[in-house]
Amino acid sequence: MPSPFPGMNPWLEAPELWPGVHSAFISEIRVYLNSRMPSKYFADVEERVFLCDSDDPMIRLIVPDVNVRETAISTNFGTESSTAATLTPPLQARMANPVVRERRLVIRSADEQTIVTVIEILSPANKTSGSAGRSSYLAKRRDVLESESHFIEIDLIRSGKQLEPGPGLRRADYLIWLSRSQDRSIFEYWPTPLESPLPTIPVPLLPGDPEIALNLQAVLNDVYDRSGYVRRINYSQPVPEPTLDEARMTWLNQIMKPPAI
Repeated sequence: MPSPFPGMNPWLEAPELWPGVHSAFISEIRVYLNSRMPSKYFADVEERVFLCDSDDPMIRLIVPDVNVRETAISTNFGTESSTAATLTPPLQARMANPVVRERRLVIRSADEQTIVTVIEILSPANKTSGSAGRSSYLAKRRDVLESESHFIEIDLIRSGKQLEPGPGLRRADYLIWLSRSQDRSIFEYWPTPLESPLPTIPVPLLPGDPEIALNLQAVLNDVYDRSGYVRRINYSQPVPEPTLDEARMTWLNQIMKPPAI
C-alpha cells in the first residue's frame, strides 16, 4: 500500500522512526544509483563517528529516556570490628553512549577509488543548535565543499534549524541542494513544501559523463513500502513536531480521509 501523501510523509519524521528511515533512505539511494550509473562508478555507504558530552542538547534525540532505578546495596567495612557500616543504597543510571555514528552516501570512481560525489541526508542531531552533531556535520560539510567532490544535501525533517547553504533562499518544509565542484559560487536548490512530491534531481559525475536523474519521491516510496512503514505508522497519533497551521491541518485531514464507499 503506498503512502497517502504525494510527497514526504510527516509521520516518518517521528524521532523513534527517523533513524530507521535515514538508514533505509541511504540504502535505497545506493541501490537506485548503482543500477543506473556506468560501471566505472559505484555508490557506497560511509560512516562518520563523533563524540558528544552528557549535557549535549542532542542526547535526548539519541537516548530519549535515561534508565534510572534504585538498587539495594549493602556493603560491610572491616573484618575486625563487630560493628558493620552499611552504605546508603544509591540510584543507578545508564550512561548515554558518547560515541555517535552517522551514515552518508559516496560515489567513487571504480578505478582510482576517489570520491566523486557526496550525498548527505540530515538527521535531527545535525539541526540541533549547540550540539556536537551539528558542529561535526558542518565541519565535514566544509571539508567536502573545499574538495573536488560534488555535494548534495537532503533535509527531510521540518524540525530544527535548517542548514541553508546561503542567505535569501525561498523557504519550504524540506530542502535539497547541490553544489558542483567546478563552481562553488553557484548552487542549485529545491525548496519542497509538504504538499508537493519530492523532486527528481541531477547527480553529477566526472566531466564527460552524463548525470544520473535521482527520483527522490520514487526512493521514498520504496522506503515506505519495503521497510514496513505501511504497517508501523499509527495515523491516529498527532503529526510529529512542528505542528501544522489550521489550513495545512485541513489539507492533511483531507488526505487522510477514508474514501467514500
